[in-house]
Amino acid sequence: MIVGSGLMAGAFAREYAADGRILVYAAGVADSSCDEAREFARERERLEAAMGQGPLGLRATVIYFGTCSVSDPDVADSPYVRHKLAMEALVRARGPHLILRLPQVAGHTPNPHTLLNYLYARIRRSERFAVWGGSRRGVVDVADVAAVAGALLRSGADAEVVNIAPDRRHSIEEIVAAFERVTGKRAIYDVLARGSAFSIDTARIAPLLGAAGVDFAGDYLERTLRRYYGDRAAGG
Repeated sequence: MIVGSGLMAGAFAREYAADGRILVYAAGVADSSCDEAREFARERERLEAAMGQGPLGLRATVIYFGTCSVSDPDVADSPYVRHKLAMEALVRARGPHLILRLPQVAGHTPNPHTLLNYLYARIRRSERFAVWGGSRRGVVDVADVAAVAGALLRSGADAEVVNIAPDRRHSIEEIVAAFERVTGKRAIYDVLARGSAFSIDTARIAPLLGAAGVDFAGDYLERTLRRYYGDRAAGG
């Protein structure tokens, strides 16, 4: 069962849309800069309602998407991150679950609030923008999120909080440089002396990557950006 219709919902729909044993909740607040209490309350109400649905009721395993930003000292106390942690607690208290914390997710989405869409749009339009020089971000293909999640479920994972992310985190300048190669355009940007690096523990998923068909090695960042932005760049 899938709740939601966006990027994550689409990636999980083929495998789980008709599976009453699994409830994939993919209808969360989409803007990490959001600080509106009513938006957070709306998600809480929808999540609580969703967890009471399905043929198996409380026995269905709830898949909830958290954020790796809980480890980022720059935003760990933001309203959005506090809200995500509160929703994780709600899911954990309810019964069988698998909470997947994600970095920046690449995929076909019109959401203008994602870091990747923001950077791509500014570069394509030759618009000046600013980046935090100290920040580092992981980038993961939405298809790989679904593949690793499937491997976790098949291995019997339950009542866990798992980071699905590559080992390597990139500076925002590295991500911009990859976009420059993908688009063939030079970015116009300023580097601010802000931001912090932080670690993400990915030991839990490392043994499952081969079975999931996921390869985070080498030029994973650029390969992923080309997959979702290369055609758009070629189209002008």
